[in-house]
Amino acid sequence: MKAALSALPPLLLLAGCRRPDIAAFGRQPLPIQVVFLAEGADPRSAPRREEYAAALRAGLAGCTMVVPAGVEPPVPAAVLSVVVTQVRNPAEPSPGAIGVAAGVAAGTLGVLAGDRDSFWNGFFWGIFAGGAVQEELDAGAWRLGYVPARVSAIVSLRDPRARSPLLKFSVHGREVVDAMQPLEPGDRWDPVRVGEEEARAFARVVVARLSRELHWLPLGEPSYYHPDPAPMEP
Repeated sequence: MKAALSALPPLLLLAGCRRPDIAAFGRQPLPIQVVFLAEGADPRSAPRREEYAAALRAGLAGCTMVVPAGVEPPVPAAVLSVVVTQVRNPAEPSPGAIGVAAGVAAGTLGVLAGDRDSFWNGFFWGIFAGGAVQEELDAGAWRLGYVPARVSAIVSLRDPRARSPLLKFSVHGREVVDAMQPLEPGDRWDPVRVGEEEARAFARVVVARLSRELHWLPLGEPSYYHPDPAPMEP
């Protein structure tokens, strides 16, 4: 009981340190428009990015109002932008390639430091790094029954009334894989079904983070913004 009471002041302090605009948006959010972007060369084709955006809109609609695709957003409206920074396909990079790169790097540092055992140290670290990557891939494949792509991104939530983003955070490929669900045996080799689960898992990670930061609770039914119909002329 004493331990719980002693932890209460820091928790209250953290709750009170939230930016007022973030707290206000959490209580009364604007309709949110979802925008997917990519750095440099587009790592996801346009249809795949739209699939990710659709999954994210569907997930968000379960806890706040979302602007559907193709609908002109109201003024003002919030923007949730997703910048895809990296896509690692199941075989890219391979554990062997990672092991070689780690081994060369460790060996080179050893040579520069005058280590007589730099070759064996590089060999050891190469085996260790490659084995760790292979173990990670095997663990995911064992649980899911398939090896998905790992998508990393930067997510930003902007309110036009605020000078800086309300929230900005990274989504790593590993946490997206952890959020994925196993598929039926007949679907595990279907790239379309695997891609759909990748998109849904990405949406789960983002929505969970937003809900935690903004203190959102699930709605009774999905909420989508619909503009008022134009008045009929007499």
